[in-house]
Amino acid sequence: MTDGGRKMKRLMLIAAGLVFLLFAWAFAADPPVSTAPVAPAKASKITKMRAPGTILEISDVLLKIERKIKDKVETMEFVLEKPVKFKAGDRVRVSYVEKDGKMIATRVVKAVEVKIKKPVAGNPVPATVAPTPK
Repeated sequence: MTDGGRKMKRLMLIAAGLVFLLFAWAFAADPPVSTAPVAPAKASKITKMRAPGTILEISDVLLKIERKIKDKVETMEFVLEKPVKFKAGDRVRVSYVEKDGKMIATRVVKAVEVKIKKPVAGNPVPATVAPTPK
């Protein structure tokens, strides 16, 4: 090789190395810091649940109900936030939250009986007749 070819090769190698170093330096730089305020972290959402059932025991601080779920009977105990005016045997719906492993009743209301209407024995909708081909 000639002397001019070696100089050109060395110049290209130095230029490539310089470009590589500049790109590496640019990617290694810290990302720009945003000046927008950061939203505060949301508090964990409290899940409210409901349980319908029949009162077995009741006191000023404790409520015990029995409810049926698919052929199984389950007994649930709730801590009352405030005393309620119900008696044993009443059908109620309890709204509650779970805190520290305890079920805390936030609301107790009397359960409303829903009557199911049975269909009339006769067919109220007339049957449609298929058209006859000609």
